[in-house]
Formats: sequence, C-alpha cells, structure tokens
Amino acid sequence: MMPTGEPDHHEPPIRATIVRYDDHPDECTLHPEDPDEESRMTEWITAESGYYFAIASCR
Repeated sequence: MMPTGEPDHHEPPIRATIVRYDDHPDECTLHPEDPDEESRMTEWITAESGYYFAIASCR
C-alpha cells in the first residue's frame, strides 16, 4: 500500500552549521534547528571536509 497525504507528525527542521578552520579540515554539523535540552546533546552529526559523497553513488 502506498502512503497518501501528509504524515501525522513533522520532524523538526535540520540545520547545517559549517565551521572553517585554518589548521585542519572544515567541519559541517547537522543538528535540529531549535533543540530541546536532550536533543542538544544527542541529535547531531559532524563530518570533516572531504568526507562527503552523493547518496546516489551508493545505489
């Protein structure tokens, strides 16, 4: 069966923050836009520049 309509709930918006460094690779962190206290400590991921790839290349 194919889902129809809008989901019953919406995930919070995700924000990308890029920090640029002079002495090592830049970092991009994905995190909730307006996290509560628990999410602030647990719901994020950081990657260094040069470690990104297109998801289509995995298919």
